[in-house]
Amino acid sequence: MSNSLFIPAAGMLAEDARADVIANNLANVRTAGFRKDFVSFRQRLLRSGAADVPGRSVPGLALDRTAWDREAGPAEVTGRPLDLALQGEGWFAVRRDGRTVYTRAGDFRVNADGRLGTSDGRGEVLSTGGGPISLAGLSRVEVNGRGEFVTPDGVIASIAVVAFDDESRLEKIGDALFRDAGGAGPRAATAVEVVPGALEQASVEPVREMTAMIAAMRAYEMNAEALRMQDEMMGRAANDVGRLQA
Repeated sequence: MSNSLFIPAAGMLAEDARADVIANNLANVRTAGFRKDFVSFRQRLLRSGAADVPGRSVPGLALDRTAWDREAGPAEVTGRPLDLALQGEGWFAVRRDGRTVYTRAGDFRVNADGRLGTSDGRGEVLSTGGGPISLAGLSRVEVNGRGEFVTPDGVIASIAVVAFDDESRLEKIGDALFRDAGGAGPRAATAVEVVPGALEQASVEPVREMTAMIAAMRAYEMNAEALRMQDEMMGRAANDVGRLQA
């Protein structure tokens, strides 16, 4: 196949991948603690004469990687005492499906067992000791800036807030949760403050994402038109030119 067809086709695939990421960002604009994704591309080059060699890559744009935004979303005051936001470094540690995962979404609830859990009821928030935080039977509890749960009788638990020296090793697993894919592992966060009655919002700017979506759609359409024109020209070369020579 001619490179003139490969290049716009690769461009269409690249813009389609970009549009999928943007659509997911927009779908999670109201998801607490969500970090937006972005894609980067690389230019594939093909050596002269290699187009017909099986297994060789074709020229044009190719998806390089998908990464997530390191910047935190804005904090919104909710007034709910169990809504917690983090200012500074750090992630809440959560036990879910038998493993420890991490999140910035602090929309916590007391689950059926009287323990502090995630809003979907599938995870339990961990204390600094590594166990669950039991709030069963408590009518009044407050959280201070150090993440301590304070009752009239004193501090009953401290929420685990951990940090990573290399956050690029954290991988998304859905529901604003991340897993540690390797590296040095978590450590206790120090440059952080727990803000009760507030919630970190998604790091998605809807207007910017909509603008990016429009740009991706236009780029897709341009590549599709280029592909159509190249296909038409090749068809004419194979049919009309051959007929004229005959």
